[in-house]
Amino acid sequence: MSFLKNLFTSKPTKTGIVFIVEDATMYAKTLAAFVKSTFPQIKEVTIFPVGETCLTELDKNPDAVIIDYFLDSRYEDAETGLEIIKKIRATYPKLNIIVLSSQKDLSVVREAMITYHCSYVKKDEKAFDYVGELLKEIV
Repeated sequence: MSFLKNLFTSKPTKTGIVFIVEDATMYAKTLAAFVKSTFPQIKEVTIFPVGETCLTELDKNPDAVIIDYFLDSRYEDAETGLEIIKKIRATYPKLNIIVLSSQKDLSVVREAMITYHCSYVKKDEKAFDYVGELLKEIV
């Protein structure tokens, strides 16, 4: 019976695309290099300095979006990562989202994880390892 269930249950097609929404250019490039070198099955890693530009590309159906909470260091009027997550969820409720941030406000972390079903990784020396573990499950 499980054979028939697997036969008729459609699984989402992996696109091999990951989006990184991060306004710290060097951090974003380093993370992108890590993702590409660790996961050869990922064909494309696109970096967005603000979330608003990421929203316009979501029709590419990325396997995951890695997003920072603070996105206004270069562009003062940029929306926060949480505001972008709300917009992503409105259109793509099942998209894998990893919040990668140094956010200290636990209510923001809780809202991202519980309300918007995101994974949260604290930006520290082990952050890339944790992101890698999450991506391993996704891709």
